[in-house]
Amino acid sequence: MASAISYEFYSAKLGVANGLATLDSSGYIPVGQLPPSAVETYKGEYATEAALVLAFPSGALADYAYVTDSLSYWYWNASLVLPAWVNQEISETAYNALSAAEKAAVPYIVV
Repeated sequence: MASAISYEFYSAKLGVANGLATLDSSGYIPVGQLPPSAVETYKGEYATEAALVLAFPSGALADYAYVTDSLSYWYWNASLVLPAWVNQEISETAYNALSAAEKAAVPYIVV
């Protein structure tokens, strides 16, 4: 009797809020069961950097957006002295001027 009740309780808690996470066919927790902070947050597509900053004056770790005038993705970098949106494509000189923490915060592409 106790095992049947335990199994019913266990089954009722699978994949629900405040319950137990399940695994998909690849062995990963489905995105819908992860907290928002664990999933990259795509903020959308913006015509210019200014439009992105106007829409999101600040961001959080893993926030990113696409800016069409630069044809590139921009990431929120909280490791900067003044946190800001940064273009992933930067010059070698600009990249070399970054601190180790700044380099680690964004997947830069040196052009």
